[in-house]
Amino acid sequence: MRIDQLLYITEIAKTGSIANTSERLYVSSPTISQAIRSLEEELGAKIFERSRTGLEPTDTGKKIIIIAQEIINRIEDLKNEAKSDSAEIEGHLTISAVSSFCKGIIPKTCAEVKAKFPKITLEVNENKANQVRKDVLNGNADLGINFYPSSTLEENQLFSTTHLIDSQVMVCFRKDSELASLKNIYFDDVTKHPIVLSYKTNDTIKYYSKVFGKNRKLNTFIQSQNSDTKKYFISQGTAISLETDLTFKSDPFYQSEDIVVKPILGIESTLSYYCIRLKNQHYSAAGQEFLKELRVQANKFKE
Repeated sequence: MRIDQLLYITEIAKTGSIANTSERLYVSSPTISQAIRSLEEELGAKIFERSRTGLEPTDTGKKIIIIAQEIINRIEDLKNEAKSDSAEIEGHLTISAVSSFCKGIIPKTCAEVKAKFPKITLEVNENKANQVRKDVLNGNADLGINFYPSSTLEENQLFSTTHLIDSQVMVCFRKDSELASLKNIYFDDVTKHPIVLSYKTNDTIKYYSKVFGKNRKLNTFIQSQNSDTKKYFISQGTAISLETDLTFKSDPFYQSEDIVVKPILGIESTLSYYCIRLKNQHYSAAGQEFLKELRVQANKFKE
């Protein structure tokens, strides 16, 4: 039994195919196939069986894969312990994050991590919330930065989650808007104006339904995932926008004298941001240090 055989079966369990595992590990498909056959013969058990969607672990295979992952994790822990000097910590880390977190906190986090750990390489991908989860589930990201409505967070058995920060949703508009004359702004005031929103994903629909109520609809004028597009409509006074304080504190546009940002009263409009990772995936030293610095930067943002 070899370590590479254990690595192959754990990766196939994540990717669902030998071809995908081959691309990820830069090992030929025949080499992986032969290694798995050899391991199955040695153990006297079938680890995978073919299905319409690819390779699926057998019941026995699932147990073998869990133990194999534990062995690989312990080997990685041993390597990390040997590199206890921070300057020696190395590795490549891929982060998938929602856009609001990419504007201020993640850039500062990356700068600090690179300064402290020069041998760590980082790759940050900005995505929608549902894509962040897919990236982590599919093994395309080591860590995901995602938001959940604080009152509807559901623990996923596959994810380990770390709370980072709570952020309030605010309404943003040009200073000559009718909303500017109001001392207090309520939900009914917001619905009277055209709103520019991000695309309606399941996450945003769930959030708005929870906060505003299923029967209370927003007057959507345009949907855009591009933050710059949203700004053009706000600056021309043709629409207002809903943004978290995480966004407007990090973006000079929302701090200009022509733009007003106010809370919406009468509703609990808080988004909670979390770092997510797979529970069965080894938590590398690089990942641990990145998350540690991420929490430091999130706490500084709240100050």
